[in-house]
Amino acid sequence: MEFRVIDRKSLDVPAWEALTRIASFFHTHQWVDTCVDGLSPGSHAEFLCSFEDGKLIAGMPAVITKQLFFKSFYSMPYGTYGEVVLADGANGNTRDEFYVHLVRYLKNGKFSRISITDYDRNLSELVEPFLRHKDVFTHIIHLDSENGHSPPDKKINGHIRSGRRADTEICRVRNRDQLNEFYKLYEMTEKRHGMIRNLYTKHFFASVLKHLGDSEMMNWTCLNSDGQMIGSRINFIYNNSMFNWQTVWNYEYRHLKPNHVLLSDSIRMAVEKGIRTINLGSSPPDAHSLIDYKERWGGVKIEYDSYLSDSWFRKLFGRLSG
Repeated sequence: MEFRVIDRKSLDVPAWEALTRIASFFHTHQWVDTCVDGLSPGSHAEFLCSFEDGKLIAGMPAVITKQLFFKSFYSMPYGTYGEVVLADGANGNTRDEFYVHLVRYLKNGKFSRISITDYDRNLSELVEPFLRHKDVFTHIIHLDSENGHSPPDKKINGHIRSGRRADTEICRVRNRDQLNEFYKLYEMTEKRHGMIRNLYTKHFFASVLKHLGDSEMMNWTCLNSDGQMIGSRINFIYNNSMFNWQTVWNYEYRHLKPNHVLLSDSIRMAVEKGIRTINLGSSPPDAHSLIDYKERWGGVKIEYDSYLSDSWFRKLFGRLSG
């Protein structure tokens, strides 16, 4: 096996697309480009690749960021999935050998932070003291392409009917003005959830719109009332799965049920496209109302792994900076 670290310009795109066609949306070069652009300046992409007889047999995408003294490795940023992907026919030996090279690369990289989100739990057999493991979870709705999907909770169905009766309109987000309206809703939502600082910048969402706005891989919709955006939802579509990445809404318009209307519309579209699953995204373990909400839609809890390593200097700087 030959292990190589490849930059974006040198990536064999057709080979990467062939490798990741059965992986998650977050393994695609489109998402990598979105993240690099959204996190720039100070970020670039690296593709960790293993070859056998010149053929790509395993790969892991990564975004490397550098700010002040801190160089960080993310596969992928913001907790999106980035575990190793194996080519058809590759076995456990291929995976294990890839991990030997990966660990060597991480140890030699002088990273102040290493973050890997492993949805397939491929890393679970790898025990490395410098990687701190945490169980995380999402909720998955399994769709029936013939009969559609009806949430098992009667109250949810009632809220959907109520929202559909309202004088609102679902539109696709396509331009900068809509992005500005969306970001205001995003800031409202973050404050409502008790966030001191926004996780995403407007620049990052502008990168999402720039790279994916015209793509079939993204469905970014909003709900308008009297010409005003009151809710919005960003879904990514890949490999027969839809991933609910962002949901924002104006609490003052909760009586119009923007969340219910937009999620119901996403499910309708997913069924029409023959999509098999909807990933509702991760939830904090103490967010009981959010977890209950997802389960009342028919979401089934699925656990996966997160790995994090912070250098002693980064930990010290974090304490000093409060």
